[in-house]
Amino acid sequence: MTTLENSIFIEASPEQIWSVLGRLDALADYDPALAESRIVTSERSGLGAERRCELKDGNWFRERVSEWQPQRAMAFELCECSFPVRSLAHRYVLTPENGGTRVEQRMQYELKLGLLGPVLDTLFMRRKWNAGIQAFFAGLKRRVESTISAPWRPADILGVARS
Repeated sequence: MTTLENSIFIEASPEQIWSVLGRLDALADYDPALAESRIVTSERSGLGAERRCELKDGNWFRERVSEWQPQRAMAFELCECSFPVRSLAHRYVLTPENGGTRVEQRMQYELKLGLLGPVLDTLFMRRKWNAGIQAFFAGLKRRVESTISAPWRPADILGVARS
């Protein structure tokens, strides 16, 4: 089993981050690898809710919420996918830090393919997935921080109309 750990600091409260991260069908709005994400269960959030995500490269995955602690933590487990993966789970923890929030992710997975799986993981998959997580985090940060309005803008003072 392979474990990847990543984190990012976002200049926002846990509540502001959760308002983005907790919208399960909006993942494609800020994850640059995704073409589409949609809810596939009657539950739109919380334990048991599932989403299916279509990647831009033609692959896909379906995952289920396995932990749901609003503004604190959420986790997912893979249900099925087009990748050679036997199992995959990932968990996010939001921790207030220095006026913002640290978002940590821990992902554990095991590839199929017998003895070839660990070789493929070492040579290719681990780096590819770690880069994908970092791109996801960068997109999340941009999305969250762009939705926070500043208390004032120079245009407000100068009387310039906003577009």
